[in-house]
Amino acid sequence: MREGGRTETRVLLAAAGMMLALSACATNPATGGRMLSLVSERQEIEMGQEAKLAIPAAYGLYDDEDLQAYVDSVGQALAAVSERPDLPWSFEIVDDPVINAFALPGGPIFLARGIMLHFNSEAEMASVLGHELGHITARHIVEALSRQQLVGGLLGAGMILAPGIRPFGDILGGAAGLMFLKYGRDDERQSDLLGHRYMTRLGYDPDMATEMFRILERQREASGSSIPEWQSSHPDPGDRVVAAEARAEADGHPGGIVRREEYLRRVDGMVYGEDPMQGYFHEDRFLHPELLFQMDFPAGWARQNAPSAVTAVSQGEDAIIQMTLAPDQSPRQAADQFYDQEGVTSTGSGSRTINGLSAIMGGFRARTRNGTLEGVVLWIRHDDLTYQVIGYTSASRFGQYSPQFERTMESFARLTDNRWIDVEPKRIDIVEVPTGMTVERFNERFPSTISFEALLLLNGWSAGQRLEGGSLAKRVIGTGGPR
Repeated sequence: MREGGRTETRVLLAAAGMMLALSACATNPATGGRMLSLVSERQEIEMGQEAKLAIPAAYGLYDDEDLQAYVDSVGQALAAVSERPDLPWSFEIVDDPVINAFALPGGPIFLARGIMLHFNSEAEMASVLGHELGHITARHIVEALSRQQLVGGLLGAGMILAPGIRPFGDILGGAAGLMFLKYGRDDERQSDLLGHRYMTRLGYDPDMATEMFRILERQREASGSSIPEWQSSHPDPGDRVVAAEARAEADGHPGGIVRREEYLRRVDGMVYGEDPMQGYFHEDRFLHPELLFQMDFPAGWARQNAPSAVTAVSQGEDAIIQMTLAPDQSPRQAADQFYDQEGVTSTGSGSRTINGLSAIMGGFRARTRNGTLEGVVLWIRHDDLTYQVIGYTSASRFGQYSPQFERTMESFARLTDNRWIDVEPKRIDIVEVPTGMTVERFNERFPSTISFEALLLLNGWSAGQRLEGGSLAKRVIGTGGPR
């Protein structure tokens, strides 16, 4: 094609994109303003419901039916006073220790266990649920996806999620792209405003939203960086404190529902930090006290323990080891299924015994759009379960990493030492302060298994603050590992 032809094509595509953008303008249901939308409400709901199915495997849901029902009841009440009350709303706690909350299109909202522990009242929780509601009612995710489609070059009518936003493969699938879409700062400020609208419609004290932003500000200061986990694109929490104070003052209705004591009673006994009963690392060794196995990972590799997989990534981020379950399959059946995949070629496999356990180990190559991968995979049987351990890298680096892959796989063994089996998680313990005292004195009388600085953050306290007799306070008990 001649240069002139290419120029003409670019002009036509740009014009087509502009026409598509103009034709896709819609009314924002929460603000009444104009917005870009290439996604119908039906598609929005379908995307959210499909992505929601991946969340339990990726994070797990917190195992407390009463607490889950409580969070859902508060969320449903907020949704009922929003501009989109008829969406299939759901509100759940994921079993993740980080300070995080996220929304999926069309209704599903999740709070991480870690952020639940840092709330000190129902009103603070309502402020965060309201913020996430705002992202859905204002269709921020839909608008972000629509912009992504336009920038990506006029995707086909049925194409909603581009392959490039699927970084976690089978574990999260399309949910990862939806969860990690970056909102603009205007979207974040708008969600803050909408969250304020919803919580005050139910009579919650808007000052508790201010307090929640103060918690985030303290977390940022303690970490010496931007807000952990709750999306770096959010406006600075210090700015949000000022904005929240201004909104509360403009309302002219001081006070409202807080429900501090009720909330704290509900989180009494909640797991704090990593739960060792779901598996834990001791130095480079992964131990699972319920499934009774152990395995050593390479030193210095970044590691993650999720409900569906334990994953380690090399320091150069060019090699991966991942362990998953192959349910209802023998090692031979799992191996046959693996090698039957399109694009996967066996480089040899055979039966063997590893630490008294029957196993099959083999090599493979796999063709991808970005080149050829080469790796080693182990299927090993332990207590009526088959575990798959796979290590892979680019074909050019396989010789460098294959010894580490094999050492990791050959370390898989039964866990029999009661020191590593008899573990307990750290838990929140709600204490009624017997008499007025400083927070320092409280820490002396009711010691925690976390640092004093972490205790201050957990309760939203300042050093030297005085507590009233009869008030409730959090502390943390338990070792978080072997007793």
